Amino acid sequence: MTEAADKASYRTIPREIVITNRALEHGNIEAWTSIIASYRQRHPDHDVLILYEGEPVNNMLSLYKRDTKLNLNGFQLAVSAPDANWKDVPKLYRYLVEGASPAYGKFIEKEMFRVLDLF
Repeated sequence: MTEAADKASYRTIPREIVITNRALEHGNIEAWTSIIASYRQRHPDHDVLILYEGEPVNNMLSLYKRDTKLNLNGFQLAVSAPDANWKDVPKLYRYLVEGASPAYGKFIEKEMFRVLDLF
């Protein structure tokens, strides 16, 4: 759990992330990582939680270490924060859905070590 989660008093209801790619590819995970980094840069006191079948995913790349095929309907987004400022959460959700589609490329085409300016 992060420091932001320790201070959180509000949390959104987990919402399913619709995955439109036939399979979750490494590029999709890289896109999610970039999107979440951008959100955290804008809202450092918020904690973005990606859940897989109800359990938090602490390391996105660990999804590839599983021996079984991933349930593409098993992903959810939740955000916890010290206040109820959810202004950018709908945008975060839309970006994560787009990052889970075949159009994920725009989120990974960036300079190395540069955080996207999405929020």
